[in-house]
Amino acid sequence: MPREPQGGPRRPHAVVTEPLGMLLASVPKSRPSWLTVVKSTLAATIAWVLAKQFGENAAVLFAPVIAVLTLQASVFGSIATGLQLLFANLVGTALAIAWTQLLGLTWWSLAPAVFIALAVARQITNTPLARNQLTIATLAVLVLAPVAHGYGQWRFADVAIGSVVGLAVAVLVPEPPRTAHIRLTLDGWALACAGVLRDIGDELGARAGAEEPLGPGDRHDWIAASRRLSDTGAEAGTAVAGVEEVTLLNLFTRRLRREVERARREQLWLVRVTLQVRAISLAVDRLYDRPGEPPALDRDTLRALVHALADLLTARIEGEDVDDASLRSGLIAAVERVHSVFPTALAVLDSVSLLGRLDQLRQDLAGDDAEALIDPATLPRS
Repeated sequence: MPREPQGGPRRPHAVVTEPLGMLLASVPKSRPSWLTVVKSTLAATIAWVLAKQFGENAAVLFAPVIAVLTLQASVFGSIATGLQLLFANLVGTALAIAWTQLLGLTWWSLAPAVFIALAVARQITNTPLARNQLTIATLAVLVLAPVAHGYGQWRFADVAIGSVVGLAVAVLVPEPPRTAHIRLTLDGWALACAGVLRDIGDELGARAGAEEPLGPGDRHDWIAASRRLSDTGAEAGTAVAGVEEVTLLNLFTRRLRREVERARREQLWLVRVTLQVRAISLAVDRLYDRPGEPPALDRDTLRALVHALADLLTARIEGEDVDDASLRSGLIAAVERVHSVFPTALAVLDSVSLLGRLDQLRQDLAGDDAEALIDPATLPRS
């Protein structure tokens, strides 16, 4: 597996050492499992029982709601959510208490209070959860304070009870990382990339005898499949990020962190492979089956090369030995043949550029030990 670029994006596990503001701006990425659903039900029940111990005050009976909102599939997500709820309710309640003391509650004072709450939420919060909770806390305190004595103070009780219960359940009953799901998702993504390469080769063969070229607004059929790779990659990235999040602050998953780290590196590698496959699909779509002279690279040679790349990617997915020697030889022969078609480099520039893209993908599929088509040290220097 290729090394991750040093200048790449910061991985989520680094967030643990970041300032508090990073937690306040974090959005949980884990998709709730059935275990999370059961844990949320348990947390809501416990929070309600504890809140009842404070009497029938309307404020503390919101604790089950806060518990459900706090509890996420991961400990890290639960801490991030709990801090956001606490921060938003603190600001919203303080704003509402100050507004009530200053102007009281009337129809004409409620409208500017709502506007100010929304404006403040927009400016000082980074997630929908915190923005919504700040506004809701402001409205709840404004509306209920006249009828529920001490509601502003009790508002913190329901947040504290719900957050503590939700976090406690998340810590005591940790989620097992869905590493098998990651493996299936990444393999499916890689197979989709290989499928696009095969589609290119198959359609080039099917259209070999076509008399009518494609129109200016027409595209080959493989373009639709190539575009779908972006959605497949986004789904896989979300799955990897969710499992990474589950392993954060979870003492029971230390032995799996190396496996999750490998999955992250593979995901980054597949991002690069996908970009190259899409670039190849667009280049072939622009060059072939269009009006005018055909490219210097004949379609039969191109078909063989893209099918060989698809086989190479499939072998890597299935854990087989990746041998790119024959593909490398085929690329060298194709470059020499293209160069012999026309005496000038400009006349074959598109075909040579396409072959260069194919070779870049070959080297990524073959790994760190891939041999370039030519040794730069053997080139003449002026």
